[in-house]
Amino acid sequence: MPSAPADLRALPGALLLALLLGVGGCSDDTSITPPTASSDSSTSRSAAAAVTVAALEKALRSGDAGAAAATGLGPAGPMLEAAAANVGALHLVDLGLRFVDERSDVADVSETGAWRGTVEVRYRLRDWDQGTTTVETTFTFAPGEHGQVITGIGGTSGRTPLWLTGPVKAVASGRTLVVAQGGSQAGATRYSALARKAVVAVGKVLPRWKGTLVIEAPSDEEGLDRALGASQDEYANIAAVTASVDGSLDPGSPVHVFLNPRVFDALGPRGAQVVVSHESTHVATEATFVSMPTWLLEGFADYVALAHAGIPVRTAASQILARIRKDGPPDHLPTADDLAPTAAGLGATYEEAWLATRFIAQSYGEKKLVAFYDAVDGGTSAEQAFRQVLGTTQAAFVKRWSADSRNLARAGVSGSVGG
Repeated sequence: MPSAPADLRALPGALLLALLLGVGGCSDDTSITPPTASSDSSTSRSAAAAVTVAALEKALRSGDAGAAAATGLGPAGPMLEAAAANVGALHLVDLGLRFVDERSDVADVSETGAWRGTVEVRYRLRDWDQGTTTVETTFTFAPGEHGQVITGIGGTSGRTPLWLTGPVKAVASGRTLVVAQGGSQAGATRYSALARKAVVAVGKVLPRWKGTLVIEAPSDEEGLDRALGASQDEYANIAAVTASVDGSLDPGSPVHVFLNPRVFDALGPRGAQVVVSHESTHVATEATFVSMPTWLLEGFADYVALAHAGIPVRTAASQILARIRKDGPPDHLPTADDLAPTAAGLGATYEEAWLATRFIAQSYGEKKLVAFYDAVDGGTSAEQAFRQVLGTTQAAFVKRWSADSRNLARAGVSGSVGG
């Protein structure tokens, strides 16, 4: 599923720039002495943090792991050393770090004087991303022997790139790249195989797609939340999510698939493949940047993932068929609320959306389904697309689809999803 964008904050920095460059708006016979550094001066510690961040940027750009580690204290040292290695392994370019400001929404985080600030992080995966990613990340700083040192990266706000927070394993193959962190590294080869098969599956329905697929696998659910700037448990029940890396809705922003290892790794081989193919469809259709009914967005992605997978309908739609037997067939297409990540019965409702798109393909042909999706993607309302593309009305379609769903539930279908 595509994620919702996070708000982007303004980036103040004029005062800091003036302090660092020694710029003043003074007449020729007037001079101003910069404020003297003191342990309780937030201005001085911000300026010192900016120097540290600049040193880290230089170390990362040059691949100097030792210099990167020297900007950190305690566990942050090895983490930053790994970040320098990650820059080379991932071929990151357009790399930049800039201290933005001190976090005003949190107090000092310890009695040792540790505090948090916001750092703008800019980068691009050279061989995979067309655009540059720019995110704001929380850094934790503390007084060191020669200024401020970094003691941690990541927090409850902003987005934290995986490559900044520890060693990653990169597996590139064909049009796919997997970036796995921590415990997820053991599954990197498996994820890569799933990604390659997903590209093939998407190509069977959307042969026009020639793009690349990047999958990021955090070490745990907390890592996923930090990478996406998400609140705790927002994606607790989701196996994977497709999102712009910076959280924006700007076309051209890099879009990756992010796995939730706790949920994803519990899936069997077929389930895992369907999930990756589903999310790959979102990448191929640039679903992150479109506005359309959620049932079509998600149902179409499931259709592409399942169309040529050879999975019996009784398996692929087991939850919704059970619900139909209990409560009767649907009388309306699923709403956005029905398909929200925290909605009850989410699995069954996803299957319901898939049955709707599957019924379009069965009734009018797969090419008509793609044309229907493209029309709505292009700005035509779903109601208009039913008339203009399919020659029917939404109400008439729902009535026929509801009857078909009832028949599927009664029959205990044994055919494959493409049948």
